[in-house]
This record gives sequence, C-alpha cells and structure tokens, in this order.
Amino acid sequence: MTVWIALLRAVNLGRRNKVPMAALVERLAEAGLPGARTHLQSGNVLLRTDREIGPIIGEVLRTDFGLNEPVMVRSHARLREILAANPFPEAAAERPTLVRVVFLAEHPATERVKRLEEHDDVRVLDREVYIDYRTGVHGNPLNAAMVSRRLALHGTERNWATLSKLAELAETM
Repeated sequence: MTVWIALLRAVNLGRRNKVPMAALVERLAEAGLPGARTHLQSGNVLLRTDREIGPIIGEVLRTDFGLNEPVMVRSHARLREILAANPFPEAAAERPTLVRVVFLAEHPATERVKRLEEHDDVRVLDREVYIDYRTGVHGNPLNAAMVSRRLALHGTERNWATLSKLAELAETM
C-alpha cells in the first residue's frame, strides 16, 4: 500500500473554514479511509491506502465541513523527491520556516512559469513552486496567493519544517 500525504487548502485560517482534525479523521474513517493521521491544524493528512484519496477527502470536506477547496495529494515517495530537489538547500537548513513549497493542483503552463521564475527566490519544478522568503513572509509581495494568480492554478503552501516532519511521520505509517 502507498502512504499518501494530503494537503488541504484554506482550512483553519483564523475563524474561517474550521476543520477540527479529530473530527476529520473520524469522518475519513467513516468514508472508508481508516488510520488517517494529521499533523498540525493546517490540514495535513497522512494515510496508507491503495485508494484514490483526493476525491474522498474532498467529498468529506464538502459534505461535513461545508468547504469546497482542492486537496493536493502527493505520495510519500514523491514528497521525498520534492525534498531532495530543493533548489534552496542552504536556505532551508538555515531558515526552515522561510523556505516554502506551494503544491499546485495541476501542472502550470510553461509561459506562466517563465514569467514567475524571473524572481530569484522562486523555482518551479513539476507541480511544486519553491519560494525562499529570505527576510519574512508577512507583507512579502512574493507569496502563495501571487503564485496561484500568476500560474492561474490553485495551490497550498507549506514551510520546509512542516514538510520535513510530514516525511518523517510518513516513514512510520
């Protein structure tokens, strides 16, 4: 069986889009995905299954929590590849909360990627956008929302520390 990591978009942002992780795990089990684990409250779900989990999680979010947001799903093997491909390894080691990856729902158009990569702090590899925020995230015009707009795709962002922990947790699934 495959270990999957599902990255939920736009959950538990302040008072908006509340999804209690314990309730989500319970609903996923009822929907045929037992054994889910979560990490933090930002919508990180780990599962071991051979089922296609994105549509099932999306349906649970819609029916039980009233959210209609995309779910980005990557296998544990793919997450390891993403971590290994980091174009900013020194920055990730020094500033793991300021190096982030935006996980896209689809592959971006080549012409949009070229324009986005004019920024020195951005690299697009496959369906992932690596960003080195260098001095800070808040107030930075280069951010996940801007990336999503420029690529015309939905995405969700995670910092390097969280991704490293998800890879570690996936090893124990």
